[in-house]
Amino acid sequence: MVTASDKGKGQKNKSLGQTLAGLAIGVVLWPVFLPYLYIHEPVIDLRNIMIIIVSIFVSAVLALIIHEFGHAIAGAVSGMTFMNMSIGPIVMIRSGGKARIIFQKPALGYLGRAMLRFPAETTEEQMESRLKQYVAGGPAANMIAAAISVVLVYTILPSGVLLTFAIVNLLLGAANLIPTDSKGMMTDGKHLSMLSGKTPGKELVLVSYRLMQEDAEGTDWNPETVRTAEELIRRYPDHSLTPALYASLSPYYINGNPEDSEALGRGIAFRERQQKIDPLQDMADIAMVHALYAAGKLAAEPEIRTKLSRISDAEKVTHLFRDAYSEILDGRPGQLGDYLDQLERVLGPWHSLYLEGKFEKGRILELRRALDVARPSNG
Repeated sequence: MVTASDKGKGQKNKSLGQTLAGLAIGVVLWPVFLPYLYIHEPVIDLRNIMIIIVSIFVSAVLALIIHEFGHAIAGAVSGMTFMNMSIGPIVMIRSGGKARIIFQKPALGYLGRAMLRFPAETTEEQMESRLKQYVAGGPAANMIAAAISVVLVYTILPSGVLLTFAIVNLLLGAANLIPTDSKGMMTDGKHLSMLSGKTPGKELVLVSYRLMQEDAEGTDWNPETVRTAEELIRRYPDHSLTPALYASLSPYYINGNPEDSEALGRGIAFRERQQKIDPLQDMADIAMVHALYAAGKLAAEPEIRTKLSRISDAEKVTHLFRDAYSEILDGRPGQLGDYLDQLERVLGPWHSLYLEGKFEKGRILELRRALDVARPSNG
């Protein structure tokens, strides 16, 4: 069991590690751009300052594209199958055998995201090694782009703009290798740290990819995989990935055994929050609310309105479900219908976090049945 003092020590160690990593990045950056200043003695005036500001913005966008394509290419080389990739609001998806581009708000605050899955024949041993290549592909692509740009700057193509591009790529790649997570977002360095066994969570990452491998759009999973996921949820109740795993797994029980989902979520959902905004915890809380409602226990849950009020507005689907269930508890069918309409619009035919949203759309239908019952008859 993790104690409060253990968590405090962990936070201090985490802060120290991030500080040292930041200092290391700074030490690396100085020899990259200082020689250029001595060699070329650039003029610092308003025009050049504006050029550098624009260069930083354009370089950041290009570096993000390079990073995500680095993940996608490394994953494809490792035998993974492309699912979707986000660059800001631009999302490239492959669904139902078709590829298309949609525009959507980035999921969980990620500015870029590349999702790939493993083919059915991939073993767990293969999955572990290939995942490392896939995760490392993003930072590696930035580092390669930075290295090529620096070589060009100091040989055949001296340019402050190109040097800015190199520095931005170096910063993005290096920062992503710092093992940290916050508000539902996890760096590539944190994933690599878990996969290498340096920090706990390798099994959670692997079983999440196993679930996606077996059925990315639903709950048609091998019972043995489900049992493994259940065991890991109970073994790592305090891990930052556990709420997301519980939220992913809970639909498996809803239609037949919602009490099993409720039992599994105790200690995961509605727990004390370490940070005010925690989208993964919000998802776990809503998963528990779905289970309680399906089991007919929502109104009887102690302090349920207080528990619902803790769910933040960080992710639109979770907070709309929060508001919908609040309306059910308060007996306001008119407002409930508005929230359900909004949920359907937000989910649309495809969502960057919920994909086709089969489970979520099923919950909307269930709540619409409650709405129909609550509405007065015209007869």
